[in-house]
Amino acid sequence: MVRQSDLARKRRSRGHTQETLAHRLEVDVSTVARWERGASTPTPRMREALARELGLSLDQLAALLPGAPAAASAPVPDVPAEDPVELIKDVWTSAERDGLVARLAENAPAPGLTGDRAVRVAHQWLITPPPPSVAGRGEAGRRIGSGELGRIQARLRYLHHADDVVAGGDLHTTIRGEVARTAALLRTASYPEEVGRGLLRAVAELCQLAGWSTADGGHVATAERYYLSGIQAAHAADDPVLAAQVVSALAGHLTEFGRARDAVLVARSALARLDGLARNATTPTVRALLHARASWAHAAAGEISQAATAIQRAQDEYARRRDGDPDPAWVYWLTPEEMDIIVGRVDTALGQPQQARQRLTSAIRSCDHRRVRETALYTTWLAHAHLRAQDVDRAAALADRARELSETIPSAYSERAVRQLSRQLAATR
Repeated sequence: MVRQSDLARKRRSRGHTQETLAHRLEVDVSTVARWERGASTPTPRMREALARELGLSLDQLAALLPGAPAAASAPVPDVPAEDPVELIKDVWTSAERDGLVARLAENAPAPGLTGDRAVRVAHQWLITPPPPSVAGRGEAGRRIGSGELGRIQARLRYLHHADDVVAGGDLHTTIRGEVARTAALLRTASYPEEVGRGLLRAVAELCQLAGWSTADGGHVATAERYYLSGIQAAHAADDPVLAAQVVSALAGHLTEFGRARDAVLVARSALARLDGLARNATTPTVRALLHARASWAHAAAGEISQAATAIQRAQDEYARRRDGDPDPAWVYWLTPEEMDIIVGRVDTALGQPQQARQRLTSAIRSCDHRRVRETALYTTWLAHAHLRAQDVDRAAALADRARELSETIPSAYSERAVRQLSRQLAATR
């Protein structure tokens, strides 16, 4: 039993549930459960994959498997010092606070947390209880109350709306500066627990916004680290819905930058947390957003049936919206037109280009002309729908329009979308 729990503990320390580990190894979840119970052992080939996933040598893995000889049960180092599982903890001491603040104040969020480590961090919050207290006694004697917190939240809302019309190349440094200033208050100010959690929620939202905008500014790895710091802040604030939003946004980031399999796992992690909450803890709009992101991750991973199921769930949830729903402020942008655009993009991936063209054409017509980046992106998605329908001439005309828009703004997202579309058009000629 000791070794069984050691194997399970090692799996959890890497940020995996039995389901996510099984998905990574492409085995059934019952197989992982049997390994941990000692009912079966991995094959030699599977041992190599399992050892890689757990960050162990084969000898270290053998020491953890139930039934391993006593001589092989030497202590196994838990995780290398640079491993990011320490980012998510069930305590919130001055050390954790100062670590987060130092990273964000120096514009170096969560250093070294790239690659599959991001996936482990995104799962870690699922199994780690939130810290019990975030009251602060700052060094400078400044006291933060609800009034100052309200002003911080107002700036956050302003930056959200600024991001609607200003591309990341122009905006990301401003957002990152706001992240650093807000995070610094956690260390320098005094505040009661309620305000401390509010500060952490603001930092988490700002980190998510910084992740999106910084990636649009062309700094992909730094953007990912902002997302991870945002997960930490939301977890410390004991706000599982906000944490799920940041985790889901990270899944969107991973999808767009070619890591669809990882994105699927991360998106499912976000939904798993919501599924564990009471139904009234969130709103239909929030659930629709998370299912929509999961759908696109599945589509990018080539998992068409899962993508179809997820986008239908998103539409069903969105249809349940009612006036007066207590939606969090960060979901303001998911309007009916935006939902149509998301569904239309997935329709193309599902092989339904006619539906995609109808949805996207109508939604683009109503798009605010000041939102140049979004208009350029949506135009490329419409072009893909025409290309899928073998209407190459119309796709080429839309590509020209998207290129014209993209050239007027410093947006890595729109530039990348135009390049990908151009390559696909070239392949048809």
